[in-house]
Amino acid sequence: MKTNQLPTETAANRSKWPLSRFGLEVNNPRWWFEIICIALVYFAVSWLVAKIIVSNVKAPSPVWPGAGFNVGFLLVWGRSRWLGIFLGTLYLNLHRNWLEVLAPSLAASAGSTIGSLITVSLILQFTRTKYPFNQVHHVVIFALCSIFSGTIFQTVAGITAYIVTERYVWENFFNRLFLPWWIGDSVGVLIFAPLVLTWLRSHQHTPIKSWINWEVLTALTSLVFVGYLSLYDSQPLEYLLLPPLLWSAFRFGAKLTTLLIMLVSMTASVATAYRFGVFYKAITQGDSLLLLQIFMSVIAMTTMITLAIVEENRKANMGLQRANADLEQRVLDRTSDLRQSESMALELAAKAEAANQAKSTFIANMSHELRSPLNAVLGFSQMMMRAKNLATEHLESASIINRSGDYLLTLINNILDLSKIEAGKTTLNLQTFDLEHLLDDVEDMFQLRAINAGLNLVFERDPNVPHYIYTDEIKLRQVLINLIGNAIKFTKNGSVLLHVTNINTPINESIYIEDPSNPKLILNFSVSDTGVGIAAEELSELFVSFSQAQAGREKQEGTGLGLAISRRFVQLMGGDISVTSELGKGSTFQFQIHAQLGKELVSGIIDKRRALALAPDQPNYKILVVDDKPVNCQLLVKLLTPMGFEVQEASNGQEAIAIWDRWEPHLIWMDMRMPVMDGYEATKYIKSTVKGNATAVIALTASVLEEEKAIVLSVGCDDFIRKPFREQIIFDALAKHLGVKYIYENIQHHKHEIDFPSEILLTSENLKVMPDSWIMQLYRASLEADKNIVINLIGQIPESETFLVRSLTKLARNYQFEKLIDLTEPLLSTHIE
Repeated sequence: MKTNQLPTETAANRSKWPLSRFGLEVNNPRWWFEIICIALVYFAVSWLVAKIIVSNVKAPSPVWPGAGFNVGFLLVWGRSRWLGIFLGTLYLNLHRNWLEVLAPSLAASAGSTIGSLITVSLILQFTRTKYPFNQVHHVVIFALCSIFSGTIFQTVAGITAYIVTERYVWENFFNRLFLPWWIGDSVGVLIFAPLVLTWLRSHQHTPIKSWINWEVLTALTSLVFVGYLSLYDSQPLEYLLLPPLLWSAFRFGAKLTTLLIMLVSMTASVATAYRFGVFYKAITQGDSLLLLQIFMSVIAMTTMITLAIVEENRKANMGLQRANADLEQRVLDRTSDLRQSESMALELAAKAEAANQAKSTFIANMSHELRSPLNAVLGFSQMMMRAKNLATEHLESASIINRSGDYLLTLINNILDLSKIEAGKTTLNLQTFDLEHLLDDVEDMFQLRAINAGLNLVFERDPNVPHYIYTDEIKLRQVLINLIGNAIKFTKNGSVLLHVTNINTPINESIYIEDPSNPKLILNFSVSDTGVGIAAEELSELFVSFSQAQAGREKQEGTGLGLAISRRFVQLMGGDISVTSELGKGSTFQFQIHAQLGKELVSGIIDKRRALALAPDQPNYKILVVDDKPVNCQLLVKLLTPMGFEVQEASNGQEAIAIWDRWEPHLIWMDMRMPVMDGYEATKYIKSTVKGNATAVIALTASVLEEEKAIVLSVGCDDFIRKPFREQIIFDALAKHLGVKYIYENIQHHKHEIDFPSEILLTSENLKVMPDSWIMQLYRASLEADKNIVINLIGQIPESETFLVRSLTKLARNYQFEKLIDLTEPLLSTHIE
């Protein structure tokens, strides 16, 4: 939608419009029309929110749409329409409180007007556009300005005005007044400003052939169904509303998507106000409205970023199409004298290369733009959970943010894995590893989940299955996790069985081979369950991306990518997946991989306890953090400084080189994509010097491409870590490259017993680390043969007692309660009557 541009202010204009320096164009009819529109819209939506939500929750609204409409209208029509905001907010305050509070109403209206102007001015200053939703970094700037600028000012101004006139009191200023008011305004801007901008100014248009088609109906039906379950029936499924919104962003464009975000958010707010839904249930259990506000902010930000990514990709494709058109014309002009067959071959080759390069660029950009913000979300939430003085309510909120970030990272990784496969960028990372240890790890991962579901999880392997094999361990682990996780999810009772066989001739493990071109093993993996089964007509669509069987759709879980990615991984390893199933009786997934024998590995035990500080008597380690994103630098600084490291920052390669030359750090955390000078050039320069060879350089990148690692290592980096990372990975890397030693959370050390049946060596003495009351409970649970209680008691054993945990868990899994009774009885002789 086009709008008239205001003329540049001149002396003649100022004489014609004497109030123009204040933005008052009193002789302009269009200006008056837009002023009245802003005032009426603000009053109408704010009156409705106060009537429907505020009057029911008896507290500030979790979302204030008026703040978003104000910012949106100023971005569309210009900041000179500020008078509409002032009149709308003033009329609302007077309507609610009448003339007895004229002074605070004037002050609050002035605060809202100035706050909206601040927000809009900062958005225009930093994005240089009135529609900041076509690029991901513009969306991030819009969100930061919406939350941390004008909304703070207008909140403080409004509350202060009413406190000065004794309408409010100073008591609980932050928790009861400032925090809900500020977050409500910020959420309102995040949700309603994009709605106004998209419908009044957006040039994006995704035509929908018919509103009665399967895609639109499926998206709307899923939103209504999940919304009913979570926002009315109080089921904790609220974040399953995100996939249909992302679907809308990819398929239906910005206008419909922003409208759906508004409808979902306001439905959640109204349902909570009328005491329905999962958020009202959370409030009754002691949580605040912050969970509802976090939910609305997450769906708004995630969907707007997705819309920006779609627009960036659309523009890139248009540019690629134009480039292809130009290239085709050049080929035709310059090769007119060549044979037609040669011309067509050159044209097709150029197109294929351009398309492949476009896919690679898209994957790299997707990885960087999505994983970099998640690095900050997961990193800072981990640091919040490390704080010992954090309030329980805030600790739970940080935990929710961390879990939601993990879930979002899983979705992103699945989509990026599929994109890498389709772009031909996925390759095998061949290495020798311990197959038995991998199977034990996967079994331990799912055993407690199976026990809690009342299932029997069994892992079997034939005697001729080799101990060490040579193939891609990570992809094999991912396939097993996907298949076993699905089997447990869709099995209500019975068992889940994994059976591994070697279908080649018997193997002599004294001879190992590591030649990818000469496979010597064909291993067969079979995962069977006694679950709900799959209908025959659904089997053909089972491995299609984003497709789910009926049981999966009823569960309302997952993305429909797990089996598709698993099949691609298995095909890369030389095999394929097949499935047999019968409704009501269960399913069996079977796949084969080609591998080779690997030589025996000798690996040390990794200490997984939390590091608290540097051990004494060590050098003063100096660490340089290089990243153009201040939040990423801040994350590493706050993580390393409390541990005892000396840390400095740089925002690009040139600054990094200058600080390195002057300060001589022991190790550099180097981001690879930066302005001015990137991490590749900076690393090359540092490593080209004699002094630089003594400095460890570790690349930190959000790229998921395998070839990126080879490129990074080739320029001189000593190691390669992907964002988002866990704090333990950072500490382990410092220990690996600098020999750093730490003080851990628990200084007791116990031997990890792995390769023999630990329950044989378990004695009553091992149980003395636990209190007598715990031993008595274990004894009684063993007498009653109650496996669930025994497993819960094992969960109370300290993490450092690995040997005891593994031993008791194996006894409980195998229902060997007689052995548990024999172990506990000698310790309870004085307590049993």
